[in-house]
Amino acid sequence: MSYRKGSKVWVEEKGEGWVEAEVAEAKECAIVVLTSQRRKVTVLPEKLLPRDTDEDLGGGHVDDMTKLTYLNEPGVLYNLKKRYALNEIYTYTGSILIAVNPFTRLPHLYNEYMMEQYKGVRLGELSPHVFAVADASYRAMVNESRSQSILVSGESGAGKTETTKLIMQYLTFVGGRAALDDRTVEQQVLESNPLLEAFGNAKTVRNDNSSRFGKFVEIQFDASGRISGAAIRTYLLERSRVVQITDPERNFHCFYQLCASGKDAELYKLGHASSFHYLNQSKTYDLEGTNNEDEYWKTKRAMDIVGISRKDQDAIFRTLAAILHLGNIEFAPGKDSDSSKIKDSTSNFHLQTAANLFMCDPDLLVSTLCSRSIHTREGIIVKELDCAAAAANRDALAKTVYARLFDWYKLVSWISTALKASKTTALSSSALTLQMKNFSNTLMRHHVFKMEQEEYKSEEINWSYIEFIDNQDVLDLIEKKPIGIIALLDEACMFPKSTHETFATKMFRNFSSHPRLEKTKFSETDFTISHYAGKVTYQTDSFLEKNRDYIVAEHCNLLSSSRCPFVSGLFISLPEESIRSSYKFSSVASRFKGVLEAVRISLAGYPTRRTYAEFVDRFAVLVPELMIGSYDERTLTKGILEKMKLDNFQAANEAGALREAKNKLEKKMDDLALRLTLERRLRAASEETKSSEILKRDKIIESLSAECAAAKSAAQNEHDKNLLLRKQLDDSLREITMLRSKKIMTIEAEKENSNLKNLVESLSMKNSVLEKELTVARKSSDDTMEKLKDVEGKCNHLQQNLDKLQEKLTNLENENHVLRQKAFNMPSMNNLSVAPKKLSEESPPPTKYLAPLPQTLTGSRRSRMPVERHEENHEILLRCIQENLGFKDGKPVAACIIYKCLLHWRAFESERTAIFDHVIEAINDVLKGKEADGRLPYWLSNTSALLCLLQRNLRSNGLFATPSRRSGGALGLGGKIVQTLRSPSKLVGRSDSLPQVDARYPAILFKQQLTACVEKIFGQLRDNLKKEISPLLNVCIQAPKSTRGQPGKASKSPGIGAQPASNSNWDNIVNFLDLLMDTLRENHVPSFFIRKLITQLFSFINIQLFNSLLLRRECCTFSNGEYVKAGLSLLEKWITDVTEEFSSKVYILFSLRVIHQKRKKTLEEIRQDLCPSLSVRQIYRICSMYWDDKYNTQGISNEVVAAMREMVNKDTQNLVSNSFLLDDDLSIPFSTEDLSMAIPAIDYADVDLPESLQHYTSVQFLLRQQDPQPVQ
Repeated sequence: MSYRKGSKVWVEEKGEGWVEAEVAEAKECAIVVLTSQRRKVTVLPEKLLPRDTDEDLGGGHVDDMTKLTYLNEPGVLYNLKKRYALNEIYTYTGSILIAVNPFTRLPHLYNEYMMEQYKGVRLGELSPHVFAVADASYRAMVNESRSQSILVSGESGAGKTETTKLIMQYLTFVGGRAALDDRTVEQQVLESNPLLEAFGNAKTVRNDNSSRFGKFVEIQFDASGRISGAAIRTYLLERSRVVQITDPERNFHCFYQLCASGKDAELYKLGHASSFHYLNQSKTYDLEGTNNEDEYWKTKRAMDIVGISRKDQDAIFRTLAAILHLGNIEFAPGKDSDSSKIKDSTSNFHLQTAANLFMCDPDLLVSTLCSRSIHTREGIIVKELDCAAAAANRDALAKTVYARLFDWYKLVSWISTALKASKTTALSSSALTLQMKNFSNTLMRHHVFKMEQEEYKSEEINWSYIEFIDNQDVLDLIEKKPIGIIALLDEACMFPKSTHETFATKMFRNFSSHPRLEKTKFSETDFTISHYAGKVTYQTDSFLEKNRDYIVAEHCNLLSSSRCPFVSGLFISLPEESIRSSYKFSSVASRFKGVLEAVRISLAGYPTRRTYAEFVDRFAVLVPELMIGSYDERTLTKGILEKMKLDNFQAANEAGALREAKNKLEKKMDDLALRLTLERRLRAASEETKSSEILKRDKIIESLSAECAAAKSAAQNEHDKNLLLRKQLDDSLREITMLRSKKIMTIEAEKENSNLKNLVESLSMKNSVLEKELTVARKSSDDTMEKLKDVEGKCNHLQQNLDKLQEKLTNLENENHVLRQKAFNMPSMNNLSVAPKKLSEESPPPTKYLAPLPQTLTGSRRSRMPVERHEENHEILLRCIQENLGFKDGKPVAACIIYKCLLHWRAFESERTAIFDHVIEAINDVLKGKEADGRLPYWLSNTSALLCLLQRNLRSNGLFATPSRRSGGALGLGGKIVQTLRSPSKLVGRSDSLPQVDARYPAILFKQQLTACVEKIFGQLRDNLKKEISPLLNVCIQAPKSTRGQPGKASKSPGIGAQPASNSNWDNIVNFLDLLMDTLRENHVPSFFIRKLITQLFSFINIQLFNSLLLRRECCTFSNGEYVKAGLSLLEKWITDVTEEFSSKVYILFSLRVIHQKRKKTLEEIRQDLCPSLSVRQIYRICSMYWDDKYNTQGISNEVVAAMREMVNKDTQNLVSNSFLLDDDLSIPFSTEDLSMAIPAIDYADVDLPESLQHYTSVQFLLRQQDPQPVQ
């Protein structure tokens, strides 16, 4: 084939196989290609193969290989790889179905719905499926009344067993409903599979459920196409696996099931599988995803269904248990050097148990294992066996018992008998047979070898002179007696001490000059045979073990004497001539010599046969001139062959035996069919080209119309925007005027506040003067009694003045506080009232401090206020905030220490303090640092805890309290002053009997600032999570197009390290959520916040997935919907697994639904029943975007779509926003009251001071008391 620049080709690279490439330069003797890895390679033209492009394949792959333009090896492999990446495991090659093992469960492909879809559908109309092949065979059997065969082939682990079960499942679906007693025949057919798998399947290196025997399944149908019976035949059970396995393989499944059966295992004195020699040679006892105990009960149920009685079931499991106990019997040297005996008490226990289970004599069992009887003319000679021979004899007995159990009528015959029991006299000859690749059809010995000769004679066919390729020398090398390879192998197996080395040595000595046999270079025992098809190398390591098949007379005598009818039935007594020899040898190789001869006879003759009617019907189209008038079919057949100049055929009496003639005729027919196909393709291509041109022209017209409409719409939009801007300009001018007037009013209010401040200072000075006068009066009272009376009168008068001043002072403080709060909030400056002009003192901004108390108050009241000059207090709080103090018993240490310090320093009762501002500023500084994102969960726990402590322990009802008025006559001046000094709390309305603390305005403002801080931390943490999960969602929105692993992006969540890459994109999201939950738990974030975070995070996931489906058409497909649905099931499982504490009422609202018969759905059904939560605009968007890329099913009807489009156009004129997308929720989903009700109370008394802060003097009180109280 000639290549030119730009041609798409395949090129082979070492280590990579076939890779995609494009011809970059074509030289005379070489081609330069550019590979997909952007490397230039120079190769010979014959080393290249042409390649189909993804555009040629219509999506990158085809469901039938015959649709490939270039049907070559890389093209086939590439097509299978592309389909496998989309979970399309089935692909046609004409009528052949290729299945690639997915190594995972795909239940949606094999349910009853799928079987109903393929029922009665012609092969190739739907996607490739094993059900389609089964249905085609079934329909051909019913329509043609002829038996059909399905051949399932493949290497180990390819899925032959599972495919066979699926075919049987489909056949029982379409041909079921015929019942036998209370058990339907289809049930018996299906349940025969788990029964045979339990006793004949085992784990190998490549397959967890590998069939270790050949199986021929025949399912029989009656005239109406219903299952009427079945027969199952088995071949070549791997007997050696019973006694010898290698790691990581396993023995047959039934042994492990019996050991895990619980009470049944105890009944047979069985323990764990690891305690038995036949099972513990490998350390693999369990299979992933399989429970041995459950499988045991499934096996027993299958026995019930196929009709095995409970008594025989017990006998079967007793026999299995006896085999396991038999393997644990060990031998020690006896009295003589070549004798043996039971080793110890443990071995004796297993021997006694095995004898009890076999129901035979224990002494006879010992004798059978440790000796051998040889019958001669002179009498019986008993030969003792050494330890090695006794162990080999034990293993031979175990293999023989298991093989009889498997092959004899109690297992396989039970299945065949039970399934055949439903056959009646009305049974037709139609049957459907399933053939596995790994068995040999032994019926060919009799049928082909005898019937071929008889048929040729009856048909008067001269076949003795037919030439065929003579491979006789190879056959003689393999099977000729007495020195063929099989004969030498049988001879070696008859001697116990023979090994594969001695066998190989003898074989090389006898065939050293044979041209067909060679000795390999790097092995002394391997050999190579040159067959007709090529050379094959054989390894002799296990030749002897695989070929041995002894029948020991002592074994048969032992078990035929069993008191158990089941066991004795397995071993019928041998005839007298068999007893004379202890061994009756039968090799595996000797059983199949007849097969080779039968095949040779068949190939040497005329394997292709047609009746005259069939031949004429098939090939008469080649010679239409011979069909004129009446004709004889035999004469017409000869005329066709002579006209086509074909020979090497013979006309029989009843049927024509054809070979080369048939092949040539078939080839010519295929050529005609190919030409017809090419003509059809050319015509279809021409029609498609014409249609594409028309479609392009229509699209151009539509685009021009759309551009015109868009231009008109743009002009109208510009006009509307100008009107809107003019309106906005007028509004802005009015707002500027209002702001100017508000500014003037604010300046006047500030002047009034300044006057109030000056007035308070003057009152404070007067109060100080009065106190001095009282002191002078008290000193002069001791001089004279007369002066004292005068002074008392003056004092009473002064006390009254003092009360009035105190009352005025309180009123001024209240008015000052109201004015300051109004100035701080200023909700509407138009509604502000002018304060009395007599208050000329200015009030400072409320964010830093509040107005001070009058200076004339006593020193006792001033001592209540926290002293802000103590810089040490600020340093302690700063360290509590900057350092990670951790948690004690789930309680944040930093929050508890800060609250205890503020409570002890009486900061909450202070009317003027900046300590709260320092706390808020320090927290904000920490949240602005480099590691701020990592500390967000930690500070969410601390700030919320501190806020809840303030919410529960502070009260603000004493903020506007006034002092109580009392009569001053009884106590006198001195008593009243002392009373005032000792009870300063009553001046601010605080009652010592209440457990809560009276909070002043700075404390209330601090609580509001702390609330804003909590909301800020929560919002920042939520936004960070959305940013980190967005890349993971982007790769999950659309199904991957290849199996090539994409490197996972590391995600860094708050306080969490980089995540490792995962093979599954959805698993990355699950890992991200698990890591998030671990971080929140480590920082003891309250479950209230966790629920809110998870709810908003999943809401974000829903919105992103839904919007992506509506924006990207490649995402809005059937296959992608299945992919997204599978991923959402992982998230739903994660929600279910999380405890109720953290996932209460968190659901995934976004779900995907598969709707069948979409064209029959009306608009009302879609809006009310199917999609009630979506708007018409969103439903219309989905219907216009969706396409079925898998089954090519039709969508919603055009009438419904047109109705929705009309509704959308009408709504467009009324709606403010025409978007069909969902908006993300950025609100804070809680309030301060929610926190106080949802978060439990915190007992901060037992939180100790960290050692790093114990050296500060200001916090020594925390070391002296458990529950700090405010200082007095």
